[in-house]
Amino acid sequence: MGYDKEPEVSVIMYVKNGMPYFKRALGSVMGQTLNQIEILVIDGGSTDGTAEYTRQCQTLDSRVRLLYSPQGSVGAQFNLGIEKARGEYIGIVESDDYILPEMYEEQLSCAKEHDCDVLRADNYIFFGDGEHEIRLRTRVSHEKSNYGRVMCALQEPENVFIGGSFWTGLYKRKFLIEKNIRMNETPGAAYQDFGFLFLTGALARSIYIMPQAFYCYRKDNPSSSCNRPSRLDMPVQEYRLLEKELKKRKIWDQYKEYFFLWKVRNERWFYFNLGQEGKRSFIHLFYEDVKEAAEETFLSLLRRDKEREFLEIVKQGEKPLYDYLERKARIWEESARKIDALSTMNSLNISDTLSISRIYLFGAGNIGRILCWFLQNRSIQTRSQNKPEIAYVDNSQELWGMKLKGVSVVPPQEALQSEGAFFIVCSENYAGEIHCQLKAGGVDDRMIAVCDDMDSCIRFIVRRTINVCV
Repeated sequence: MGYDKEPEVSVIMYVKNGMPYFKRALGSVMGQTLNQIEILVIDGGSTDGTAEYTRQCQTLDSRVRLLYSPQGSVGAQFNLGIEKARGEYIGIVESDDYILPEMYEEQLSCAKEHDCDVLRADNYIFFGDGEHEIRLRTRVSHEKSNYGRVMCALQEPENVFIGGSFWTGLYKRKFLIEKNIRMNETPGAAYQDFGFLFLTGALARSIYIMPQAFYCYRKDNPSSSCNRPSRLDMPVQEYRLLEKELKKRKIWDQYKEYFFLWKVRNERWFYFNLGQEGKRSFIHLFYEDVKEAAEETFLSLLRRDKEREFLEIVKQGEKPLYDYLERKARIWEESARKIDALSTMNSLNISDTLSISRIYLFGAGNIGRILCWFLQNRSIQTRSQNKPEIAYVDNSQELWGMKLKGVSVVPPQEALQSEGAFFIVCSENYAGEIHCQLKAGGVDDRMIAVCDDMDSCIRFIVRRTINVCV
């Protein structure tokens, strides 16, 4: 198959020993409805047949280009892709993920219409394969007002630095080259995207978020760098390099508040991804790296109680920080036990006088929607064999009375007046405030579960939905 026109999108796929997932990933890019693309497969030294399979695909599709990067670093592979790319825009597909057929056709049209330096979009998380695949949508922003308009960090950094994932959209190649934005070429295959995502947000003159989702991100690959980090200092090292880069570009003072916020969140996320031995080994690095944030004026600028509470503990020392994090882990374990019991015929073992007739998911964002799917798709039964009613609760008045995929959103006061109500707090940023709100409304703590971390929630669901180990 040959194409005469110059590519409009260069798709970078860095890979090392990606089989068997890589076949689907590459096939999804080759199957795009946009023909004018080039597919840059940058191999980091595979020994499992990945390179041989790519060469077979080259004989079928001339848009596939196989390049080699001997450094053994995702950053070096990615940067080689930028160097060799010819398209107006750059896309990224990781070797164990896949994309929907219309992704680059629709994204290119949108990026050109709004002259975007950076285009982002929602995405799906998925686990399993074939008829057993489960795919759930997640949002890049909880604020509807952030979608469908051009933004810039200079004017509204609080809406640009909202996190997300760097592979969900497109980047104008000219913008990356002129601003000299690359990944760090640190050894390994993890966390080099932290700095890249932050810098593109800080330096882009036009960022646009599409309300559609196209990218499908695998969550059950036991060999992924998130699930099996090769070194404990990787996120720490990447944030130190990002700090140096921000200072070199003279934008440190302008964006350091958001830098600290990202560092605290991502390194805490990394901590909770580790096993117990890894946590004990990482805690010193973690403490030393985030204590500066607690000493900065940054602490007084925080808008969310979750981060403020965390940094107040950091100020007390390394041991109090470890104890605090372990308390958080135990709270989640107890909440997971309750949610698991809700989703099966098992007794909650709370009290014979506390029967459950309604389950309220307090928060209609990513966590709430994922748990709603989980509860709906498991045999939700109480001891009386009656399925409890499921509804969302949210403090946003604009959602009251709506139905999200058939599930009603009700005001908190209505839920608090319900008999036999069990509440699952579903919020990464406001779980503490919502928990206090429920307690003030007279809800027994035994009838509350708290889920304030989406990755913990996803790992819990993966383990209970299919027989994989993550």
